This record gives sequence, structure tokens and C-alpha cells, in this order.
Amino acid sequence: MSLSQIQQMQVNKQVDMILHAPGSQVLEKQQLEMAFVFDMSADKEYLSSVTKDIVTTLKRHDKIFQNVRCNVVRWEEKVSTEVMPMSFIQMGKPFTEDNLADAVDKKALLEELCAYLKLFHARSKCIIVITEGNYVIEDRKKLIDALNPFLKSKILFVTPDKMFMGREFILGR
Repeated sequence: MSLSQIQQMQVNKQVDMILHAPGSQVLEKQQLEMAFVFDMSADKEYLSSVTKDIVTTLKRHDKIFQNVRCNVVRWEEKVSTEVMPMSFIQMGKPFTEDNLADAVDKKALLEELCAYLKLFHARSKCIIVITEGNYVIEDRKKLIDALNPFLKSKILFVTPDKMFMGREFILGR
């Protein structure tokens, strides 16, 4: 499943909103740092096609995306991070057999992911979480604490049927 043209426009609009928010602007000589979070319990073909579409549309949208430091975060039972060029992400390298771990039955919690992102990816100006929407929230207060004060405005969730910012969890939608 790939993104429609409307969804691609939504990605551009949402990422622009994130990057133009107070405190998120990229300075003139500063390199943009982003994180792509992949829900490894999701279908790998879905993750690969949506990721390629997102990277392609961002690169086409603005020249700032030509030189980006990207962190690939694999969200599974144990959250892990790897630095990877955006072009490798576009080619589907995060989903090659040597980069995929064995499937696990236990699903990582959304509040644990957000706490990890707050701790290790606070420098990232934009965090894009690609999931099928089957995440689990056990403790809503921990989730809100992890999203506050700044992560809620930096994180974009992309699911097959909608895209939304982290502040949607705080608003209770």
C-alpha cells in the first residue's frame, strides 16, 4: 500500500508545521536531524512502501531534505536505533533480511516508545512513526508525561487510514 497524492500533501503539510513550530526551526548552517520509527509488528511491505513514498515526497517538496541526519528506530519488544542516510531508507534498506529481527509476540507499549524517543531523540526536529495503528497504551499518564513538553509537537503518526500529531493523545482523541 502506498500513499495517495492527498496523503503525500498531508505529509508535506504536517512536516512543514513541525519544522516551522517555535523551537524547531533549522538554523542556516545546521543539519536537519529526523527520526523514522518503524512499528516492526506491522506488515513489512506496508512499512517499505509508505516509507519510500514519504522520503520521496519530502525530498521533492523542499531542498532541506537533501542533507538530513536520519535515525532509524525499530519499535518492537526492545527499541533500537541505527543511523542511516535518507537515500538508504528510500531504497528500503531498513527492511532487508539482515536488518530484520525475528518476530516477537510481545508488543512494545506506546508510552515506552515515547519515553525512549524523549530520552534519546530529543535533538530530532521531526519524528515520523509509521505503524498500522495496532499500538497498546497501558498507562495514559506515562504517555502524556513522555509527550510533554516538546515531543507532542515533533511527532507525526502515519497509519493506513490517517495521520496525526502527538498532541492528539493529550487531547484524548
